[in-house]
Amino acid sequence: MSFVEAYNMLKAVCRYLMMFPLLFCFSAISAEVYNLDESLVPVDSRAKNLRSQAIKQGLKEVILKNTGTQSALTHPDVVKQLANASAMMTQYGYQDLDGKLFIKVSFDHKRLISLLRQAGLPVWGKQRPLTLVWLVEEIEGERKILNDASTSVTRTSFDTQSSNRGVPLLFPLMDLDDSMQIGINDIRGQFTDNVANASLRYQANYFIMATISPQGEVFSYKMSLYPRELSAGSSQYNPSTSQSGESASVEQAVVDITAAASEYYVSQYAIADSGEKLTTKITFTDVSKMKQLVEIEKYLNQLSAIKTVAVASIEGMTVEFNLGLFGNEEDLHRLMKLDPRIESIGNTSSNNIEYASFGSENNANKPTQIYYWKGQ
Repeated sequence: MSFVEAYNMLKAVCRYLMMFPLLFCFSAISAEVYNLDESLVPVDSRAKNLRSQAIKQGLKEVILKNTGTQSALTHPDVVKQLANASAMMTQYGYQDLDGKLFIKVSFDHKRLISLLRQAGLPVWGKQRPLTLVWLVEEIEGERKILNDASTSVTRTSFDTQSSNRGVPLLFPLMDLDDSMQIGINDIRGQFTDNVANASLRYQANYFIMATISPQGEVFSYKMSLYPRELSAGSSQYNPSTSQSGESASVEQAVVDITAAASEYYVSQYAIADSGEKLTTKITFTDVSKMKQLVEIEKYLNQLSAIKTVAVASIEGMTVEFNLGLFGNEEDLHRLMKLDPRIESIGNTSSNNIEYASFGSENNANKPTQIYYWKGQ
């Protein structure tokens, strides 16, 4: 990548971060999502009744960001809590943004996660896939590929849904390099090889190929979500999820596209409590400094797949951890694979493993996955 390309991509990311301060922190592949316990809700005035409605709406948005699935809002435990949303609030304040009044509401994150766990709902941690969106939109009969610098309604709608859902999104620069590799027909015709190759420079985990076009009084949309790389043993790209339909507006079409991606990610990376006492061991090698050990332990403690973390042994520069899990080992390792700070250097299988409590013979003899901590 040339200096100019790197500079342009950096500007694109900075523009995005300025729109949603402290929401996403991008690293090479994947993103950490912050402010998962906060919501910014528009209000017409500072009236008490409107404030109460906004606090309830804010809690809905926070629950949606932490579970990733719309169905969570209909769970009886969640419905009950929504009726008393202010009880979970920690603070609120009014903000005037571009002449519009908003109320910023913060909620107790630990109580929120406890609510979701008790309800048996999936919890989506802050480490999330980064998704590159290749979208052909049709405006007044003209088809264009949506680029990062676009000021269209479609682009603004994606920014809003990315924030509401906690789904980190990137858009292509459509500079000379992109234009030479990708055309409108590549996206509309689902020529995945071309789009996958063009996507590599953006270091995203997944890419979406989508279209939105007017069909009379409605808008027709199609979307397919693909992984960054071919799956093992596969000779062609297969969509992780696809969806098509008609929406009343461009904004609703964007909601539907983003929701489809979010629901897939929840199925892969959000972890519900299995109710079982599942445990495992993992090992980190080349841990030469206490700072590294502290960083690794802090990282493990924030993963949504992990219930408890304890150092089992330290031998030279190798550290073994005992982990209590909400889900299974496959959930854990799939989640850890997202983080660019970690490299897997072992290929142990979790198939046919009998889970047991720490200290049992089965658990003690179970092979462990080995990782290397690359750090920041």
